[in-house]
Amino acid sequence: MTTPETSSLPPLLVVDDDPAILRQMAWLFKPDYPVLTAGSAGDAIDIFLRERPAVAVLDLGLDREAGKDGVDLLRFFSEAEPAFHGIILSGDITRPRALEAVRLGAYDLLEKTVDPEELRRVVARAYNRARLSRQTRAEPGPASEIAPTAAGIVTKNPRIEELLRMLRKIAVTDVSVLITGESGTGKELFARACHQASLRKEGPFVAINCGAIPENLMESELFGHEKGAFTGATESRGGKFEAADRGTLFLDEVAELPLDLQVKLLRVLQDKVVERVGGRSGKKLDIRIIAATNQPLPEMMAQGRFREDLYYRLSVMSFVLPPLRERGEDVTILARYFFDRFRTEYQKTQLVDFSSECLALIHSYDWPGNIREMENRIRRAVIVAVDRFITPADIDITRDLRPPEPERSPASAPLPPGRNLSEAREEAEKRMLTEAFQAARGNISQVARIIGTSRPTVHALIKKHGLNPREFKE
Repeated sequence: MTTPETSSLPPLLVVDDDPAILRQMAWLFKPDYPVLTAGSAGDAIDIFLRERPAVAVLDLGLDREAGKDGVDLLRFFSEAEPAFHGIILSGDITRPRALEAVRLGAYDLLEKTVDPEELRRVVARAYNRARLSRQTRAEPGPASEIAPTAAGIVTKNPRIEELLRMLRKIAVTDVSVLITGESGTGKELFARACHQASLRKEGPFVAINCGAIPENLMESELFGHEKGAFTGATESRGGKFEAADRGTLFLDEVAELPLDLQVKLLRVLQDKVVERVGGRSGKKLDIRIIAATNQPLPEMMAQGRFREDLYYRLSVMSFVLPPLRERGEDVTILARYFFDRFRTEYQKTQLVDFSSECLALIHSYDWPGNIREMENRIRRAVIVAVDRFITPADIDITRDLRPPEPERSPASAPLPPGRNLSEAREEAEKRMLTEAFQAARGNISQVARIIGTSRPTVHALIKKHGLNPREFKE
């Protein structure tokens, strides 16, 4: 084992069980880097934990002392230091074990007979990459990546940054705003950012999910009611519009409003006057309305399910939030942000980072639930993790990446002539949906809970099977 020369560079670690090769490597690299050498896996781990080298050249065929070879060292070093870059040398780069090194993120895989000058060039490139990685991780802010913007939104994505620039311009006005995007993309956070950047920031921000309120209670929740307006109205009560006076009202899932309430909302937008259920006079309000939906409003207008005049009143300014899978490096930035946040919240100070395999899965996963799903999964992972690194099992996304098992009909129950498995499945799906609508009396939110899916999926099934939810209402 050698001692590194004095240098501003982090050391280079060379691991090989052949002393002659270690001497050759030290001679090759000492003019450029402080070099550390190790003849065994145990020595290599000791040096790594003490000196934290930026780059290592690892012999794949290292004697498996304590069950470790070059690939095992690569995995250990990469999990301990995400900015680490490992180069594997092998007598046969086509061996399965060598290919395993590539899967684990080896910077390069080279034959042991590689030209020395070529090896020097590869090491130089690895050092440059390691330097950039360490600089990125050293930036201040949550997850050592980036701090939330003034709006509380964590991003480096150009599309999101452009939306934030536009938001700051329109926030000081009172124009209505429509925010669209898939479920979980941060529409409410964006609405709150608009409120905080506005002249109304000292006033209330009132959020209401139009899809979570039973239809027979929605009018009262929004507009309030007078005493005796209906059975159970034992006292007068203001609604969400009145609660948001001098502030902002956020109508999430606005597409779920029934047509009669869409008309009433349109009048509020036009006149800024709200009339309680059972009331005889209106109340003038000073409110700004921000609406959001994950539904295709133009299609709903064409089907007569959403009023065109209301759409244009709501969408004076429109923002479309991209799904997480289209936000590039924000996937990693957000993952590390939630990791740091929950590690602190749950006092799991022993946690260091995600494992390299877990980071790869985070990148490859499609995140259908977007940021909300990521937040929930990483919260769970931090809570259940018992090691220093969060694993794929902790974050529980491996099952979502596996292809579904093929469905098989029992051999003892052949399908009737003229029907195939697809047709039988379609029929069963429609029957289940119909029964759920009957039980829920046409309420889409309740149907989604009954069949264990999301509201957008229910809407897709309605369209697919040609159902009309209103037919199931009393």
